[in-house]
Amino acid sequence: MTKAGAPVTLFRWSALAVFLFVALSIFGGLSASAEEAPAIKPIAVEFVTEKPVRGNNLGTKSYAPSTKEQPFFKKLGKDEVATGGLAGDYDITNKDKVFVGWFGIVREIKEDKQKGETELLLEHKYFDGLTDVHILALSFNGSGDFKATLPGVGYKLQSLALVKVYGTVVGSGNKALPVVKAEFVRHWDWGTYTFLMATGTQRGSDKWRKLNKVDLDDIYEPYPDNAYYEKRLGKR
Repeated sequence: MTKAGAPVTLFRWSALAVFLFVALSIFGGLSASAEEAPAIKPIAVEFVTEKPVRGNNLGTKSYAPSTKEQPFFKKLGKDEVATGGLAGDYDITNKDKVFVGWFGIVREIKEDKQKGETELLLEHKYFDGLTDVHILALSFNGSGDFKATLPGVGYKLQSLALVKVYGTVVGSGNKALPVVKAEFVRHWDWGTYTFLMATGTQRGSDKWRKLNKVDLDDIYEPYPDNAYYEKRLGKR
């Protein structure tokens, strides 16, 4: 019996070994494919956190990009350094396939985990290239809403914060809103930016403007607190 059963047992073990080899090969191939799939690489977001200290000298200066921001700032064309306000008319709906650096208030944040993308709805704000020495200051008026798409999720952006989005406009004109494919974002939370005045042709949404509760001549405050933003932008 032992001699007769040996070939059968050996055959069974051989078949099992072949099965395990094929299964492991398939599983290993799937694992390798999964590992080889390119991961979505998030872009850099720089968070400005330093708030102005009372007693600093008030004055005006040209906008100075940060070290991280500098490579993207250099990519801007001459017509894209100043984006409206006292610098002249600027219409975001006329831009297409242009590299821009737009300021905007974060109105909506949508994260699509399946797609691996973050979409921002932003209220554009004009900027003439000049700001306060102690705090970022820009116009309360703007050219309308636009969207920005960022690869990946989990950026920890804040609603009603101010951002400057660098990237290429991938569509406007026929589209409902211009869309910027973001390459770099700089983020100012409450207390780190202010509105200097309401300059430039207001093309923004009436929905957002109705949230403002102060006279446009009183829009400026050199040392803003939370109430400052709530009275002008609405509550978070």
